[in-house]
Amino acid sequence: MSSVDLMNECRENRLEQALLELGEGCPVPRPIFILAAPRTGSTFFYQTLVRVFALPYISNLTNEFYAHTPILGLSMQHGVKIRIDEHSHYGKTNGLFQPSEGSGPMTFWFGGEQPSQSKSSRIVGGREAHFIRTLAACETLYDGAPLVIKNAWNCFRVAYLATALPGARFIWIRRDIREAAGSDLEARYLTKGDPKAWNSATPANVEALRRLPPAHQVVENQYEFNRAVETDLASHAAGRYLDVWYEDFVCDPQRELERLALFIQRESLDHVPERRDATRRARALSTEESGTISNYVSMNYGRFGTDCHEQGDPCSS
Repeated sequence: MSSVDLMNECRENRLEQALLELGEGCPVPRPIFILAAPRTGSTFFYQTLVRVFALPYISNLTNEFYAHTPILGLSMQHGVKIRIDEHSHYGKTNGLFQPSEGSGPMTFWFGGEQPSQSKSSRIVGGREAHFIRTLAACETLYDGAPLVIKNAWNCFRVAYLATALPGARFIWIRRDIREAAGSDLEARYLTKGDPKAWNSATPANVEALRRLPPAHQVVENQYEFNRAVETDLASHAAGRYLDVWYEDFVCDPQRELERLALFIQRESLDHVPERRDATRRARALSTEESGTISNYVSMNYGRFGTDCHEQGDPCSS
């Protein structure tokens, strides 16, 4: 490292410490964690939530350039007037100040080993204080507005997050398991070129699931995410979570945002998005694969029934 680089790093460290000290007046931060299995519409939900309620979030800038010192990136975002897009490409957004899944900071704090559920579910040793101080400082910097974090890996961290952060709140965005699984399989084709290639976080039993046909894998993957979230929220975050079905959110956003406003105790500051079509438009799946997913869920409805959105087409009325 050159002397110039070393000097810049020292300056950044001093600035980070000064910003982290802001959080000393916020001993119990109240971050909001969006929990969602892959391909459940969580990115659109995330974008809408932070825009409508004017909440801070981890941007692409913070994720890419300040993964180890996120409060620096969050401070740069502060005061920047940016229009949050409603578009993304398989969870990725375009623009330095657009919302990010925050894989950089979250990996720094929690690691990134697979299977995620068994190897990346708790904070890395020695980094808990930094994690909590960053959340507290951000909340102070943004005048009490809680930081929103959306990262699929957090589905397997609920027990830790709820215990370490007694003020944390959780929003579980759900989607009909048939639609989410189909979208997940489609994503494998379009982003990996391989229907057997896993995306995102992995459940503890991933090696057993790999032995299944891809159309069954994606259903079982959704099931494992959902059971982990459901079980840990009930056990560790009673009274601190809200579940939202994607189908309901896109078809009646006004009603769902009113529920969210009560839950996070914050008034909406931006317009409500237009209604959207709740159904998936698979481009890379064969009719046979789509049918296999539906049939597999139907044949195992005793297990998957609670993960099906059974209100028909909520957009039809």
